[in-house]
Amino acid sequence: MSQNEHPDIPYIDYTRLITCILYEGGAMKLLELLHHKGINDCHFYSVRGNPIGRASLAGNLPEIPKTEILHATVSADQADYIYRMLYEEANMDEQGKGVIYVNRLIRSVPMTLPEESHVGA
Repeated sequence: MSQNEHPDIPYIDYTRLITCILYEGGAMKLLELLHHKGINDCHFYSVRGNPIGRASLAGNLPEIPKTEILHATVSADQADYIYRMLYEEANMDEQGKGVIYVNRLIRSVPMTLPEESHVGA
């Protein structure tokens, strides 16, 4: 399907997806930081798992993992700055803290809300 078939849907190809895998949690703090920087297209979720080499048992009981994965969609010109900010804020330079990486999104569209919303109407 080409862009000409749906001219009302804008085609954006300059977005990046930043993904942070945080082995010790902390995604909520990063989410708030992103919000204060005006980046609201982000979310996180908790997962099970530990980095290689970290025990998954503590005192013969399964450890409750704090691993969280954060995704943030940013424009290409913001990606380096936001990457560096998240890297430093999450202390990714320390061993076992997590992993952060950036992917180019092939296609995305802006999310716009209507001007007026009628709640409960």
